[in-house]
Amino acid sequence: MKSYQLVLLTLILLSASAHAQNKITGKVLDKKDGTPLLGVNIIIEELKIGTATNPDGNFEFASIKNGFYTLRFSYIGHKTIIKSITVPGDDNLLIELEEGTVNLKDVVVTGNPFGSDAKDISQSTLSVSNLDLLIRRSSNIANTLNFQPGISIRSNGISTARPIIRGFGNNRILILENGLRMGDLSNTSDDHGVSNDGSTAERLEVLRGPASLLYGSNALGGVINIISEAIPRYIPDQLDGDFNISSASVNKDLAVSGDLHYGINDFGFHANYFRRKTSNYLGGNGIVVENSDQFSTGYQLGFSFIPSFGLGGLSYSSFNTKYGIPVKTEEEFFGEEEHGSEDVHSHHSVDIEMDKKELRFLIESSRLNSFINSFSLKTGYQDYEHLEISKETGEIESEFGLKTFSADLSFKHSPLFQNLNGVFGIYFLNQNYTIKGEEAFTPNADYFGIAGYFVEQLLIGKFNFQFGARVEKNIIKIPESELSGKKFEAEEKNFDSFSASIGVIYSLNDEISFFANAANAFRSPTIEELSSYAIHGATGTFDIGSRNLVNEKNIGFDFGFRLRKYHHLVELSGYYNRMLDYIYREPTLQFYNSESSIPFNNSGNGFPVYRYRQTDAELYGFELKAQYEISRQISITTIMDYTKGNQISTSTPLPQMPPFRFSVEPRYADDEFWFGFNWKLVADQNNVAQYEETTKGYGLVDLYVGTKIQSGKSYHIVNLRGENILNQSYRDHLSSIKDFALMPGRNVKLSYKFLF
Repeated sequence: MKSYQLVLLTLILLSASAHAQNKITGKVLDKKDGTPLLGVNIIIEELKIGTATNPDGNFEFASIKNGFYTLRFSYIGHKTIIKSITVPGDDNLLIELEEGTVNLKDVVVTGNPFGSDAKDISQSTLSVSNLDLLIRRSSNIANTLNFQPGISIRSNGISTARPIIRGFGNNRILILENGLRMGDLSNTSDDHGVSNDGSTAERLEVLRGPASLLYGSNALGGVINIISEAIPRYIPDQLDGDFNISSASVNKDLAVSGDLHYGINDFGFHANYFRRKTSNYLGGNGIVVENSDQFSTGYQLGFSFIPSFGLGGLSYSSFNTKYGIPVKTEEEFFGEEEHGSEDVHSHHSVDIEMDKKELRFLIESSRLNSFINSFSLKTGYQDYEHLEISKETGEIESEFGLKTFSADLSFKHSPLFQNLNGVFGIYFLNQNYTIKGEEAFTPNADYFGIAGYFVEQLLIGKFNFQFGARVEKNIIKIPESELSGKKFEAEEKNFDSFSASIGVIYSLNDEISFFANAANAFRSPTIEELSSYAIHGATGTFDIGSRNLVNEKNIGFDFGFRLRKYHHLVELSGYYNRMLDYIYREPTLQFYNSESSIPFNNSGNGFPVYRYRQTDAELYGFELKAQYEISRQISITTIMDYTKGNQISTSTPLPQMPPFRFSVEPRYADDEFWFGFNWKLVADQNNVAQYEETTKGYGLVDLYVGTKIQSGKSYHIVNLRGENILNQSYRDHLSSIKDFALMPGRNVKLSYKFLF
């Protein structure tokens, strides 16, 4: 009996020990002078819980079970530290954070299902966060990312700027929010803005080069992922957040936003609100660009349940904006003799009202004890509406609607042969597109897409091989319609695609690696490219589509090397893309005037006619980013990129290719103060397509200065930025309105952030 009791007591003690609750405590200091750091973010990766240091630099996690854990320490202006600990065992940690620009511990999640370091990805990547995002943040993500390696912008005024990656734009790059498609029409036309305000992003990540395996059609040029805390991925131990207000002079921009995070037990909560109002912007020549104003507002609400075995969450967001589309004057557009035509009213100033409601759901787990060791399900539903309204009459000229449901279910399997890891999944997309109004330029359409994919990683010595494939089917159903007096029959278009890639990283040592990647990607034609046959009032053109268009196919090569040392970083990459059946919008010598006896004419009066055509093309170039820390506080960053695109059959240039660019940015930054300047040079663009105008090069100088002031348990952060301080008059080659409007002149932007 006593023996039985002894065994029972031993089992109880062992069980209690296995479930013992422990504390993780520690202190975070500035490595420079040993002073405590307030507000350092600390997250236990495995448990998805977070905390922050108090004014004495101390932190504590309570009720931690025995086990092995990974702690991530991050702080604005300092290098991130990742520390592995054992509980019980490691306690009263002493962490020293070093100031610096070069951060080698950022983990890029976009296009990286393995959660590996960015240096172990065979494609070119970049991320903008922390101090860089604070300094560069703008009213939209395109302006924030402009002049990053390989990234330029196509603008139609400040409000509708859209990113261009390596010469690819619109439907050839994907803009995601937390890994899912935006569900708007920003990729269909230069006048359609992105349904996201620049104030909401916690981080921006870019995957350059073909990315079709994980993201499908439209990812030929790359992917931009806007990462926010809409669905919280960790549980804070107290209420925290921030309040922001900013103002800019060039367009009288006034923006306010707020962000709140709260956690209790296994639940995390998040709320965000923003409001922005701008006036017409001032060009570098001192002339106001009419109808370039904007008003927008929106919010996000989200919560998550994060038990030990996974994460589940839901978010709801609303985005509403109204902005103007700059246009030529009547004299510029029609000439002196045609002002009486009814078509004149069609080109008058247009306002766009955009509204999007979005619901997202996320569930994932990384604690499955089987061949499938983790899974992730992301779903989203967006209800998007877009009105094009005559500014003079207030009448709705066109009304767009897009309802989108998308879902991505992925599984990560246990290692095979000890060093083969992989992910496989399925993807689903359903969209209902409608367009109404007298100036509807396409019929309605229904989109359906389904795909299966896998991506694997194989480690062999110093080589890291990554390979995968994707099979996708896209269906577009077009009903019977009548456009500009011409009838079109109903039709169903089917596009089947197969894509694959293989990449390799060779690590010479812990600091130097070489990478190469070969991939084929695809893009299905859009309804605008297939079926346009009308005036598009917002762009002032008459567009003609072709129902004979087929899938674009891209064979892309990406190669280069990375040098990543503690105080400097260099990434140089080259790329080559061969595009089969490249779809482009070709200007013609014709003009359209419905009041003329011959609507399509060569008189030069009316709306310029553009046709969608296909050809084989090639795009190639290089990009360089080099960062060097002269000291802990002083750094210099150099960026250079170049892209060239040609039609293969004729060797004539493709339209709207970005010119060669170079920038250099010295910066001083310590824990409480930073300043720097950015000198940007853009070359002439004389390599232009038929009917496309050349543009002259230009140079811009930006300055910035900021400070972070501690106040009890909170921070006040002030940043002052001057853009184009020499007030240069210039035309950007990618601007859609460069023939009648200059880019913005001198701009002084002041921002204040209260962090608590």
